[in-house]
Amino acid sequence: MQLNLFTRAMRFLTVLRLFLGIFWSFYSLKFKKIYHSNSWLSAKKEELYRSQARRFRLTAIEMGGLLIKLGQFFSTRVDVLPASSIEELSGLQDEVSPVAFQAIKGVIEEEFSSAAEEIFAWIDEMPLASASLGQVHQGKLKDNKIVAVKILRPGIESLIDIDLKALHSVIYLLKRFTDWERFVDFDAIYEEFSVTIQAELDYIKEGQNAEKIAQNTDDPEIVFPSIYWEYTSKRVLSMEYLEGIKITDYESLKKADIALKKIAQKLLNTYIDQILITGFYHADPHPGNLFVRPDGKIIMIDFGMVGTIPEKMRQTLLEMVFAMVKRDYYEVVEYLNELGFLRYNADKNTVSYAVKVFLEKVLGSGSDLSNTDILNFLDNLENLLYEQPFQLPANFTFLGRALGTLYGICLGLDPEINFLDQAKPYLDKIEKRNHNIQEFISDKAIALGTSFLEIPPLAAKVLQRIERGDIKVNVPVDGIKAAIEENTRAMSVLAWSLSFGFSLATSSYLLVNQYKDISIGGFILSAFLLLLMMRSNRAGPKRRRAPHPPVLVKRGK
Repeated sequence: MQLNLFTRAMRFLTVLRLFLGIFWSFYSLKFKKIYHSNSWLSAKKEELYRSQARRFRLTAIEMGGLLIKLGQFFSTRVDVLPASSIEELSGLQDEVSPVAFQAIKGVIEEEFSSAAEEIFAWIDEMPLASASLGQVHQGKLKDNKIVAVKILRPGIESLIDIDLKALHSVIYLLKRFTDWERFVDFDAIYEEFSVTIQAELDYIKEGQNAEKIAQNTDDPEIVFPSIYWEYTSKRVLSMEYLEGIKITDYESLKKADIALKKIAQKLLNTYIDQILITGFYHADPHPGNLFVRPDGKIIMIDFGMVGTIPEKMRQTLLEMVFAMVKRDYYEVVEYLNELGFLRYNADKNTVSYAVKVFLEKVLGSGSDLSNTDILNFLDNLENLLYEQPFQLPANFTFLGRALGTLYGICLGLDPEINFLDQAKPYLDKIEKRNHNIQEFISDKAIALGTSFLEIPPLAAKVLQRIERGDIKVNVPVDGIKAAIEENTRAMSVLAWSLSFGFSLATSSYLLVNQYKDISIGGFILSAFLLLLMMRSNRAGPKRRRAPHPPVLVKRGK
């Protein structure tokens, strides 16, 4: 289904207007806050985060295509959006309207150049599931095998192309006229999202992903669907139909006499194996893709979204897991910094408090925490949230989403699960497969011993230099310079905003009093002053990107 030029242009403008409207609702607070208190500003921001997220969600449901995927994408970016926005956007997972069966049937017939009745003995007109890019129908092959048929929505490729161009234009304007790139790496997020969304349109690759993960998994308790390649193409995927109980249907699982704790442990171990050992993991473990058979085996489906972690990155993640299990919180912070999870000005001591509380109270048993630890953390909580800049590296988005979803599922199955203790048995298995671990531990021991030997002569040299007066103390002035620059920028913005307001008010007065020609010139001048005002607000250092991010490939649903 090809869209005409007018339809494409209208969709492009609609998407552009949506994003620019959301942008202006927040950006205009820079001028409104001059006349209001800080409490009003905080309340207004909270209201806007929720209302604009709702506006985006309703528009995405109406238009479909990339907007739904983008909403789902940002519903995982807890480092970018607050909980109120995340809550609104999370609803997009279940609010996708199905495509009429005749249109879906047309895609099947176009792909195989044959009538659907000649390919399948039967196919249900009611979909089993409907997603933003495709939907799934139950069917039967000529040999009576029951299959699940996944079909790409007709015309979705054209919609994706338009929406990506509109999104790219929005990012250009944000980078051109704001300083928001100091806090969000728009280019990296766009690049990741664009690549993964384009790759998601290829069902042949999804089938290959399913077979690869199945081959990498040596646990017979995890079940994967077989792919029927003769009935599969780029836009149609036919796979074995597997039935089971939804993994979050706890009441049905209990009625089937299935041990929920065992399921949680099995699922967690599977993902530890995929992420840390094979480096190729199922990146979309939401409840609609995980089921449990009556015999207790876990069914895993939908391999459109998968992640590949390079060997070097996997080694760093592995070392961080060792540090977690050892309860070496500061070392964990060092690895987080190496992976790019901390911004340039993070106070590692404060962050280590957060890591300690998180590991013990969220992933562990809490036995290593004292009341003093918790009180110290709470005293620094506001500073941690508002001044210690955590970030999720752009290319970690889908790994973070997978781990976050997995955490919720495991906690629902077993509220008392201790993630750190569950990881311990896997360390031996990892050591056997990864020969670099022994070498790593040996290197650490040698480095530690060498450091102890070097301390006495190094201390003697320092004392000698102090006696000679060679040691100088440098006081960092980056913070002072940044404050001065910020104040200068604020004054510049205020000056331009006053000029813009005066020009706009004067032009409006002239227009009301029938001086139309002069007022037009005034409005043009107002627009020019607005651009200058927005440009003057661009300042500050760029965020660094995470080194060696994991390569993520998203396909399928």
